[in-house]
Amino acid sequence: MALIIEQTRRSVNWFGIFVFIFLLFVIVGGGYFLFFGPTPAIEILAPVELNAAQNIADIKLDAGKIIESPVLKSFKQYGTVPGVGSLGRSNPFLPL
Repeated sequence: MALIIEQTRRSVNWFGIFVFIFLLFVIVGGGYFLFFGPTPAIEILAPVELNAAQNIADIKLDAGKIIESPVLKSFKQYGTVPGVGSLGRSNPFLPL
């Protein structure tokens, strides 16, 4: 008597394979554009106000000319330098 064993065929889950390949492409593509991709042209996209701020940042100031300026020397001081004042009790835990 011969035994006949039929081999059951496993069906391939094509949907799972396609989802895996899609996710792999998304991860690899995202990594490429995040780390190795071309950088955007920030100079072209920069607003006009940013260029004006760059011009202000490029100004060089000479402290000697500012301190020796007659306009600065013409200013008057209307107050005094504040003092230290009262610092509190020597032992704050004693009763009043």
